[in-house]
Amino acid sequence: METKAKENGQAKNNTVKADKTPQFVAGNPVNTVSKKADETKPAEQPKAEETKPQASAQEHFKPEATKAEIKEQLTQQKPALNLEETLKLVADLAKKTGLRDRYKEYIDGLNDFEKLQKENVDELEDEGAFQQCELTITHAKGYKFSIKSPSVIKGTVAFMASRLGERMAEVEASIVLPA
Repeated sequence: METKAKENGQAKNNTVKADKTPQFVAGNPVNTVSKKADETKPAEQPKAEETKPQASAQEHFKPEATKAEIKEQLTQQKPALNLEETLKLVADLAKKTGLRDRYKEYIDGLNDFEKLQKENVDELEDEGAFQQCELTITHAKGYKFSIKSPSVIKGTVAFMASRLGERMAEVEASIVLPA
């Protein structure tokens, strides 16, 4: 910065220029080593892969981790479960395992039913395979629905086997131990 001051009637030029380069940026000191390198080669920008870290410069000017980086590290590091959380996790897994076992029993029961029908009739594809069967749906209050149609029973058995297999797969996918 040049200033002119009068001294005994004569103007004096102050040739001292103020240093306008920042000493601190965002509370961190400016890396003078990298700044000098940028001033010497302004036209040529080094590629990120080709830059080699300078050990002495980086040792002196290591930036501190930001709050966002610290939060990210904490979310990645899961704390160990305490006793109550562990017991809750074990109870939840036991419940899911019991549900899986129940679906497995239903599927096995349907498969056994189809095998018995195969023994009675030459081909299961024949609608006569479920000729002597009756499908009954009963409500707890005593309501009852019953049907004897072999084609409906055959379709219902196939649908139930498919749906139970899907539900068992969903339950098995939810049974996961935390890392």
